[in-house]
Amino acid sequence: MHWYYAVGDQRKGPVDQAEFDQLAANGTIARDTLVWRQGMEAWQPYHVVVGGTTTPPIGDDGTEICAVSGKRRPRREMVHFEGKWISLQHRDEYFQRLREGVAQPRGGPVPGPFGYGRFSRRLWARMLDGVITGIPGFFLGMLAGKIFEASGPVHPGSGKFFLLQAVSQILGIIVGLTYEVYFVRKFDATPGKMAFGLKIFRPDGAKLTVGRIFGRYFATFVSALPLGIGYVVAAFDDERRTFHDRIADTRVINTR
Repeated sequence: MHWYYAVGDQRKGPVDQAEFDQLAANGTIARDTLVWRQGMEAWQPYHVVVGGTTTPPIGDDGTEICAVSGKRRPRREMVHFEGKWISLQHRDEYFQRLREGVAQPRGGPVPGPFGYGRFSRRLWARMLDGVITGIPGFFLGMLAGKIFEASGPVHPGSGKFFLLQAVSQILGIIVGLTYEVYFVRKFDATPGKMAFGLKIFRPDGAKLTVGRIFGRYFATFVSALPLGIGYVVAAFDDERRTFHDRIADTRVINTR
């Protein structure tokens, strides 16, 4: 879709949607600038085309919720695209995901061009992530053992033994959470998922917040019990959801 816009008596264009939104964001296309694209009967002011009004409605605080971050931002710091508002900070990311077929422009489901993540891919990805996080977890556990043994032997069944086990578990959780938060926030996937062409999103294509990543991580413990049934159900779910996907309201998609 290409747009044309008026600057004084001159008609400029065509420009694609991303460039059009950029022009609106930097003020080249103002509220009353006349714009036109194929399918429109006549040139109209920009604010009419994007659904604005000449006078803001009563109670309007001049802000909208970003479709990517879920945070409220002033409209002057956002672009409007087919019914959604995207902050300038997340604009490039949003349109990149549109090009990849990940985010749907009208809030539809998020299977992407290759569908939801298959059970077999997710299983192998989980195993690879387990190996990667297990390595630092193992060495941290050994370090904790050495520290505990410095004050005397650690006998199985003793209070010191159970305390060491608890410390080792906590260290493992810290490693796992750090791993998940860093990679999912930055890449929408852990290294295991990236290796198998998988990404994690909200149903509307939004990225996961840090809080949701925390919740999803701890919800994996629910999926693991009993006997990993919460993982197995993904093989029979129409959206390939595990228990922790249901709890966190997330979807895992194939990107290739």
